[in-house]
Amino acid sequence: RFLGPIAGIAAGLGIAALLSSLGLGGPLLEALSSMVLIGLVIFAVMFLVRRLRGGAARPATQAANTSAPMYRESSPQMPASSPAMGTTAATAGAASVAASAQPSTQEIDPSWFIPADFDITVFLNNAKQQFRHIQELWDQGNPAALREYLTDDLLKELTPEITAREGGQQTQIVLLNAELLGIEKVADGHLASVRYSGMLRETPDSEAFSFEEVWNLYKADNSGWLLAGIQQINPSH
Repeated sequence: RFLGPIAGIAAGLGIAALLSSLGLGGPLLEALSSMVLIGLVIFAVMFLVRRLRGGAARPATQAANTSAPMYRESSPQMPASSPAMGTTAATAGAASVAASAQPSTQEIDPSWFIPADFDITVFLNNAKQQFRHIQELWDQGNPAALREYLTDDLLKELTPEITAREGGQQTQIVLLNAELLGIEKVADGHLASVRYSGMLRETPDSEAFSFEEVWNLYKADNSGWLLAGIQQINPSH
């Protein structure tokens, strides 16, 4: 790994030998050789420092709290609509397929759009309310009630985990922000991606921790928005 600087110093010695063979000797040769070697040594030190700093920086990005109280390992998908969110869980089979096709990063997709007449303020208020309802039902371990807010595929995936849990949870939402990333047309409906961030507390006496995740919502034609998946993002701090 460190062959580069060592090879550079060796090259410097070779240059000194070359100058000597060309008849450049005495004080001039010593001065030129010294400048070349000093420059190569400085380069080698900077190279090593940069390598050491780069290796130490990577683990710092993994220090975020990853213990989110709700299931947060699926691909991203959550509720998105202006007036009514999660009104019926009937036709939602295509949502999980669309969810798995979403990119793992949250760069703005060129296929996303927000209609000009779309009431973003009303939609985001409903999205926050939806977030609270789903988190509350998750804490209660109530898959039957979650059916109103989740697609059939996502509910089927989460039910074993809910039933295997012992006792309920008491997640407190200390701070909740919501941002509409965009809407995408898919087969038989639309997908909307909402980025949530804020602070959660798993128990009343525990320390609050930050979270950031994207909920993707699937809306069949003439139906309400249903949560189809969640993608957790590493918190920025």
